Parts: sequence; C-alpha cells; structure tokens
Amino acid sequence: MSITYGTVASVKADDTAHRNPYSMGYGAKIPTRFWVKLTGGPKWRRVYAMQYGNAASLYVTVKGRDVFIHDTDLEVATA
Repeated sequence: MSITYGTVASVKADDTAHRNPYSMGYGAKIPTRFWVKLTGGPKWRRVYAMQYGNAASLYVTVKGRDVFIHDTDLEVATA
C-alpha cells in the first residue's frame, strides 16, 4: 500500500467542533472542524483524523481512497 499525500489549495474551518463517534477517543475516522480544497480539485472535503495513539494522521477521502495531508497546511485556518 502506498501513501498518497495531497497538496492543499484552500482551508476553511467550522465554528463548532464535531462529536467524536468513538467512545475511547481513538479511531479511524474522527471528524475535525476543517475543510480543505486540494490543488486541482473542484470541491471542499472534510478533514478526518486517524488516531490510535498520542498523535493523529489527517486525511481526506477522494474517490474512495484516503489522501493524507500535513497538519501544517491547516495552520492558515487557525491563525
């Protein structure tokens, strides 16, 4: 399995956080408050976190595949 990284063109954030569907706080598809538009992509996509330890991996789903993004790309929305 190869890991695909996407290039973020735009970032926006919701005003409220979304509920984590996993009772222990860890899981494969934890919704975040961030949305991104990837370079060359026409639509906004929800950013999800995959977390099984102390650090999470952020990703979006494109055509059924997980495309990972770097957390530093989201700093624009939090500034």
